[in-house]
Amino acid sequence: MNYKNRKKNGNKWRRLILLPSLLLMSAIIFTFGSSLMANVDSYCSPAIVAPVAALTPKNQKIVEIRAGGTTVINKKPFFPFGFYHVSWESTAEERKSALRDIAAAGFNTIHASATNIDDYGDFLDEAERLGVYVLTEQNSIGLQNLVNAFKQKPAVLGWSIADDVDNGKWNGDDILKSHQQAKTVDPNHITYVSGYSNKLKGFANCSDVIARQSYPIKGRKPEELPATYSDISEVWEATSKFNRSTYANLQTYNWQFHPSQKYEGSQAPTFEEVRNMTYQALLAGSKGILYYTYHDSAWHLPNHPDLWEGVKSLVPELKVISPLLLEGDFQKIDTKMSNIVAGIWVGEDQAVAVVVNSNYGKSREVSLELPIEVREARSMFQGRPSGMSLKGGKLFGSLKPLEVHVYRLAIGSGLTQTSVTPNPDL
Repeated sequence: MNYKNRKKNGNKWRRLILLPSLLLMSAIIFTFGSSLMANVDSYCSPAIVAPVAALTPKNQKIVEIRAGGTTVINKKPFFPFGFYHVSWESTAEERKSALRDIAAAGFNTIHASATNIDDYGDFLDEAERLGVYVLTEQNSIGLQNLVNAFKQKPAVLGWSIADDVDNGKWNGDDILKSHQQAKTVDPNHITYVSGYSNKLKGFANCSDVIARQSYPIKGRKPEELPATYSDISEVWEATSKFNRSTYANLQTYNWQFHPSQKYEGSQAPTFEEVRNMTYQALLAGSKGILYYTYHDSAWHLPNHPDLWEGVKSLVPELKVISPLLLEGDFQKIDTKMSNIVAGIWVGEDQAVAVVVNSNYGKSREVSLELPIEVREARSMFQGRPSGMSLKGGKLFGSLKPLEVHVYRLAIGSGLTQTSVTPNPDL
């Protein structure tokens, strides 16, 4: 064998030895990196995505979470906006009555409890008729039995696989197992968990949706109301790393009915506080809002008509701005002020700006540098707080305590007025 052949064959063998070694090393590095990322950012290792069924059953909707956290139903963006209904002590007819009430108010989503397979199908059929999507939790039925029984129902949004997931009784493996079980049986709907503490961010990769409970109103201390923004922001920062979604569970009940004596004397939030929390959650990255609660064993929202009527009045607001919430480019505005949060959602030729003052008893003068060129700013909702002005690329004015200001921004060459097309699915 001459030198050239020996060199050629030697290089060949070195390549044959080196290539598998490099592949093995790359696999080790990737696995270690993934594990490290999982250990740092989530209790769950990167979840195995179950394949979407090749054939979708007739009438079944395909619900997904796309990059950025938006919920998509049959490829169409959707903003879940509704209520919890804790159904364990309710009859099937009482649950249906609540569904009708929520639908009549214009909400599009309910989180309900399945207590009996025999009657729950009727509830889902009624939800379909009313145009309401359902997240379902179960107790003794069994997750797999529940999913198999109802996964073909068009009203199904997804499966609520764990409540208070951060209470110390669950670990990442438990939740990931339930997530995989639901997705294997039904790859066409989402999984959902909810929690209440900073430990929730550790479950960021354990479910399609991570919902953060923000129920701050007890004694109306200065630090209570502003907590919603930090609560939701923390979870959004965690879930966005995995292209999961963050929903907000916001307070529409009174802590006084909690069995612990430390909550004696608590008060239910006012509508002004609920609206404030709602817009804080939107600015913090929430892609869906489910208020807690319409009904549980100690609370029935319609028995508090001022709060119920007020929350219902938010439906047309969300209907108008949800297209930009779902499709617009969000840009946070640094207010450089405590308890004042702001941001804008920018579309092709229009934008919406929101400014929130979560201070009690204190008006604030603000001057906000807008990150885009704006020709005009107009208050979007009649009868809501307004009065800020646009000058020199800044939005400035005074915000009274707890006020939320929402403005339509006219942008683009020659544009004098823009509109936001309402979302008919809200």
